[in-house]
Amino acid sequence: MARVKLDQETFGLSSIMERITRARVKYCFKDDDTIYFIVGIGELGKAIGKGGVNIKRVQQEFGKKIKIIEFRNDPVSFARNLIYPLKVEEIVLEGEEVLIKDNSKKIKGQIIGRDRSNLVFINKVMKRFFNVEVKVV
Repeated sequence: MARVKLDQETFGLSSIMERITRARVKYCFKDDDTIYFIVGIGELGKAIGKGGVNIKRVQQEFGKKIKIIEFRNDPVSFARNLIYPLKVEEIVLEGEEVLIKDNSKKIKGQIIGRDRSNLVFINKVMKRFFNVEVKVV
């Protein structure tokens, strides 16, 4: 697993998230309108809170949409968490590639995203923790 470095801003975001939710944050990053938090194994429920109370507080604090993803030590399970709530037929690890397989063009399109934006995001996160590339087949 690659070492993850946090800059000052992401460290601050992670710190606030941990203070509010008491869940251990492994990694945090932002895009235009969403802040993503990768939380430790078994910490997802704690991060969301009963009835979503924690996630709502964090969204109010930051004024942005929040997405929380639970980390897994296995690249296949972690890839499944990254694409949740989408369900696919199969995710397999072949060498240095994680292959996401599904017959539905709609599901594949949602995973890949407009201008491949979702797939770029998935690969960015997977490369942070595992030395693998994700492909949709």
